[in-house]
Amino acid sequence: KDFEEIFREVNQGLQYLYQTSRPVLTFASSGTGAMEAAFVSCLSKGDTIINIEGGKFGERWTKIPQSYDVNVDVMKVEWGKSVTADEVKSRLKNNPNVKAVVMTHSETSTGAFTDVKEIAIMVRENSNALIMVDGVTSVGAMELKFDEWGLDTVATGSQKGLMLPPGLGFCAVSERAMKARETSDLPKFYFRAPAG
Repeated sequence: KDFEEIFREVNQGLQYLYQTSRPVLTFASSGTGAMEAAFVSCLSKGDTIINIEGGKFGERWTKIPQSYDVNVDVMKVEWGKSVTADEVKSRLKNNPNVKAVVMTHSETSTGAFTDVKEIAIMVRENSNALIMVDGVTSVGAMELKFDEWGLDTVATGSQKGLMLPPGLGFCAVSERAMKARETSDLPKFYFRAPAG
């Protein structure tokens, strides 16, 4: 009973941190586990996603979906540089059926920042793609407004901006992402979004 009360409080705190009324899921994993959970829960085999790849972690978000037979349109960004919303918009026009746009908010391997807010607004105006964000090093350290910016999944880990011991991953999940979970056919066992 004590744990249940503490966990309820922690989850309310996570919602405040993410600036969301949506659920924030907790995983016994790193932030990578939370990102993989988002991929396997929202995507299906043969889907196409755009991954903004501008550093070591961006490269990881290419490899994980590819390992599940998801087509990844890799948008290479010079390390240390940031992509603009207009550049992503051009890429979207070439991929009208893209299922998700994936980006790293703060690419620690290069020190680059991605303007998630502006890109999210543009994606929402120009497609039905999910907006999936690696917030592993940004959540708790940089401004992030999950609901207001219209994000669909944002993963983080305990040991970065939250300055906690490693070993926990967190992922905020939108209603659209939960809907995508209903039709996802990727294999999943341990890392999956729960029903309801």
